[in-house]
Amino acid sequence: MSEQNVRQMASRRRFLAAVTGTTVAIAGCGGKDEPDTPTSSASDPSTQESPESEADEGTDSWAVEPGRWPAPTSTFTLPITDQTGSDGGVYLPDVQASFPDVDWQALDQLYMPAGQYKFIRLGNLPDRSEDNPLIVTNKGGQVRVGGFGHYYLLTLDGGSNWVLTGRYDPIAKTGDADYPGHGDGTFSDTAGRYGILVDDSAYLEQQQNNGLRIAGGASDFEVEFTEIRNVGFAGMNIKTDNDGSATMRNVHIHDNYVHDTLSEGIYIGSTSSQPQHTIEGLELNSNRVLRTGTEGLQLTQLAGDNQVYHNVVGPAAIYWRDAFQNFQDKNHQITVRSGETTIRENVVLGGVNQVLLLGLDVDEDTHAPSDKIELRSNYFAHCRDRAVFGDNRGDAPLEFVVRDNVFRGYSFDYDEVKPDEKPNEALIYVVSDNTVTLENNRYDDIPQLCEALPGEGNEERGNTAGSGNERTEVAPVTFHNAGFPPEFDYLRIEWWTDTASRHPDNVPVTYDTANIVMYEGRPYLCTDGPSSTEAVPPDNPDIWTPLDRFPDDVRLTGDSAHHGVGLQRPPNR
Repeated sequence: MSEQNVRQMASRRRFLAAVTGTTVAIAGCGGKDEPDTPTSSASDPSTQESPESEADEGTDSWAVEPGRWPAPTSTFTLPITDQTGSDGGVYLPDVQASFPDVDWQALDQLYMPAGQYKFIRLGNLPDRSEDNPLIVTNKGGQVRVGGFGHYYLLTLDGGSNWVLTGRYDPIAKTGDADYPGHGDGTFSDTAGRYGILVDDSAYLEQQQNNGLRIAGGASDFEVEFTEIRNVGFAGMNIKTDNDGSATMRNVHIHDNYVHDTLSEGIYIGSTSSQPQHTIEGLELNSNRVLRTGTEGLQLTQLAGDNQVYHNVVGPAAIYWRDAFQNFQDKNHQITVRSGETTIRENVVLGGVNQVLLLGLDVDEDTHAPSDKIELRSNYFAHCRDRAVFGDNRGDAPLEFVVRDNVFRGYSFDYDEVKPDEKPNEALIYVVSDNTVTLENNRYDDIPQLCEALPGEGNEERGNTAGSGNERTEVAPVTFHNAGFPPEFDYLRIEWWTDTASRHPDNVPVTYDTANIVMYEGRPYLCTDGPSSTEAVPPDNPDIWTPLDRFPDDVRLTGDSAHHGVGLQRPPNR
């Protein structure tokens, strides 16, 4: 076993001992950062919540099969091999005009050469057909973007039916064997192992950068097997602002690893005033979106049929005391204009309101009786205020359905930034003149499920119906190797700040022993709390112990409660 792996195991054992209360005598321990390597470190038995069963959890059964696309017959490699490093920005706002000799309709693969780039912008991508997509991928190693102080990082504009992928596929000739991400079935310690990595850690708190920005009227595209971390705003920002005609359809975001962002994890659709384009046919699945400063998912302007499923999101809103704007502290923020949007079979951890559901009524939209938002079969844990808040703004004719979910770990502390807030009597509150249905949900740690449910309060709200809902003990999920014990309270992870700017009096913040903070993209464990606001983590090793990166294997173990939620084995299509 390598020296690095031994050090990681020792650090994680000390960490687990501290958070489970057996000891906190670890001040001064913990190792320095190690550079990313193209191979995963060994799994640490001290952090595995349940033994691995080869038949159920082994890497082979989670590996993606090669041959998603046929071997390419026409490829083009961007001629940028001498432009990597601090001076290595790639600026191609019209990639088709820059390379007129390329047949942009026949091209199978557009290769980005390996290197560490200040920024990459590829604009005016071609419009292709669904059965003939353009594959944009790395070649010869990892494409790494960020860390040199530029005001944007990886940007793709325009086009349709293209795929951005870091997937290693020896048949399709995409990606690189040394950077498979989790494509080889390994989920523990995969940071730095993806073929496409966006990392702006050196400028994390100095610039409000998006990791991946997709705009310019782009539609019908796909993003997979990328890692985005340590960016000062959203991990992914996907929208064409202030263009109501630029409908973005059939967007598929899957198998990505987005973590440690100062704001949203994945931000799709504009939150600005109309006119804005709709998002139709969104499919967002199988993503790890972990430790986001504000919302894990912010999806708005939704129309048509949209599916959000089998993701693990959270802890989210860990920068809730000092977010860039008031009330940027949800886990999911979902705004629907029309159609049916389903949020199903996800693991949702942390947040003030875990899910904010909004109906948005825009004059030119058409509606059907089936228009609805449905939360179905999700696992929700660790919220600071309400689990679900729904509001049909502008009289949007939208049904709310909350069905077959489990809720656990309610822990009100929102009055620490909103002093007038009081603990809630219910997990769910819905403001709507339309139908609200709550069926077969299980919940603990709070007197009632919904304030608007007949028989539980606000009985005049006769549009709300419920059956089969039960207050009962709800077991936690067990992750394979997340780095935390199953009963861990994810509200104990925050982004370090000295002052709660979201409090009307800008009060100072203190941290208790065994709480964890992120500072400049690195976790620290408080070993001598309550710490003062002047105790900046790296400058106070007697109070803050630096931790290694979390392994982030958030698959459920074979014996976990609530099987069927979160990450699932790949379809190997």
